[in-house]
Amino acid sequence: MEDRYNSSAQLLKEPLSFADLIENGAHFEVDTANYNNDCYEDFNVDDAEDVDEEEIENEALVSPWTRSFDELRQLMKPIGEHIYKRITRAGVKEQGLVPDKARVALRYSGYWEGQTAPFDSSMLRGTKFEFETGRQMVLEGLEAAVRTMYPYEQSEFIISYKLLFLEMGCPPRIKPRADGLFKIEVIGFTLIGDEHSLERIAPEDRIKFAVVFPKAQDMHLHGKDCVKRGAYRNAVAAFERAIASLNYCRLADEKDELKQQELLITLYTNLMVCNNKLNKPARACIAMKALRLLTRNQPSCKALFQEGRALAALGEYERARQAFVQAQAKQPNNKEISEEIINMEQRVSKYKKSMREIWSRALAGKQQPEKLADLKTDEDLANQQFRRDFESQLTEFDKSTLLTINMNRKLYTDKELNVLRLLASKHNMKLSLSPLDVDQLTLSKLQIK
Repeated sequence: MEDRYNSSAQLLKEPLSFADLIENGAHFEVDTANYNNDCYEDFNVDDAEDVDEEEIENEALVSPWTRSFDELRQLMKPIGEHIYKRITRAGVKEQGLVPDKARVALRYSGYWEGQTAPFDSSMLRGTKFEFETGRQMVLEGLEAAVRTMYPYEQSEFIISYKLLFLEMGCPPRIKPRADGLFKIEVIGFTLIGDEHSLERIAPEDRIKFAVVFPKAQDMHLHGKDCVKRGAYRNAVAAFERAIASLNYCRLADEKDELKQQELLITLYTNLMVCNNKLNKPARACIAMKALRLLTRNQPSCKALFQEGRALAALGEYERARQAFVQAQAKQPNNKEISEEIINMEQRVSKYKKSMREIWSRALAGKQQPEKLADLKTDEDLANQQFRRDFESQLTEFDKSTLLTINMNRKLYTDKELNVLRLLASKHNMKLSLSPLDVDQLTLSKLQIK
C-alpha cells in the first residue's frame, strides 16, 4: 500500500523520556511547512508573507464564537450532513472552487466549543499552510470545507467530529465526539496534475489519443508544478514523458492533430526553460528544432528568447543575437529582451577587445627578441613569450562565463598549434578544428559531468 502521507522525517524540538510517555503521554505536531519528498526537491515558498505577532495575538487567534455551537449553526448554511458554513469575506468566483489535484495555500485556526484559544492554528507557526487535495493529507472535514471555497475567501465552519477525530477523540487534548469550529482563509491554489497518470494507462490503450491526451495534460500540470518549486529535473522528466506519450499515439483526424500539436508546443517550450535553468543549452536547442518543425518555423517569442539564451551559453553569439532580435520583433516593448541583447553585446565586445590585446602582445613578442643568458636563440625567447601570453588568455577565458571561443588558424604555425593544444589540455580545455571551416579553431571548456 502506498504511503498515505509520503512525508520526510522530522526531529523533535525537545527530547522525551520513557517515564513521561508512560505516565502522561505526549502531544506531537507535524510541521507541514517542511513537507518534502523526492518529487518536491528544492521546494521554496516564494510568496510567504511577514506576520505581525501582535495582530495575531490580539485578533487572529481569538475565537469568533464562544457560545454554543447549536446557536452558531442557526446563523450558518449546511453544506452537507456534517458541515455548516458562514462566509465572512467573498472570494474570487472567476477562479473557481478549490478543485481536486491542487496545491492549496491557506491560513486557519481551529477551536473547541466554548473555548477562546485555538487548539491548532497555522498562525502560531507564522506561516501559511499548504496541502494537496485528493491525497488525504489533512483531516477529512478540513479538506471538505476548503473544497467549498474560492481564492481570497474567508469563512467559518462547524465540522462534525465524524469528519475530525471521530468517536474516541484523543484525550485529554481532544474530547470524544468533539465538533470543531474552523476559521479558514484560502490564499490561492494551483493545479498539480498527476505524476503517475501515464503509468496507469493500459498497454493496449497507449496508442489511443483519446485515452493518452488527458493523461499527458495531467503530466504537463505536474511538470509546471515542479517548475514553480524549482524542481527542474523532475519537470524535465515530466515534460519528456508527456512528449513521448503524445508522439506514440495514433491520430484519428485533424482535430486530434491540432490538439496534439498545441500541447507539444507548450511542452517543448517549457522544456527549453528548464534545460536553460539546468545549464543544458544544447538540450534547449534540440527542443527548439522540434518547435520550429511544429510551428513551421514560426516559434513564439518565449521560445526565441530561450533559444537566444541557450545559444549565448554555447558561444554562438551571432545566432543568439538573431534569436533575441526575432523575439523583440514579436514583443517590441519587452524590456527583458532588450536588456538581454544589450548585455550580451557589451559582454562580447569587452571580451573580444581583451582577446585582441592578448593576441597582439603574443604576436608582438615574437618580433622583440631579447638576449638572456639561459636562452639559446631569439626563437626560444619568442616561444616562451608566446606560452606566457597564451597562458594568460586561458586564465581569462576560464574566469569568464563563455563556454567556447573561435580563433583563426592562419595566425599560428604548426609548432605553435601544438603548444596551444598542450596548454589547453593542461587547463582542462579542448582545441579543435571546425568541420565546416579548415581555417577556424574552437577553444572550448570541458564540462565535468
